[in-house]
Amino acid sequence: MAVLPNHSHCKYCGNPVAFGDEYCDDDCKQLYAAEESMERKKDIIFYGAIALSLVAILVFGAVAKFLL
Repeated sequence: MAVLPNHSHCKYCGNPVAFGDEYCDDDCKQLYAAEESMERKKDIIFYGAIALSLVAILVFGAVAKFLL
């Protein structure tokens, strides 16, 4: 059985890279950063929508209680 040298894998594409390196080239590093940024934006929108929904439920509940 062949012994593989110590190596890591690119965080974006999964290609083998030298041990300790995170990316195989600058393109993968930029693409990974863009993907992470997009995920953060999606998370902020998601949690913002949840917060807005909770506020709307509380407001409508208070208005309904006031009217009834």
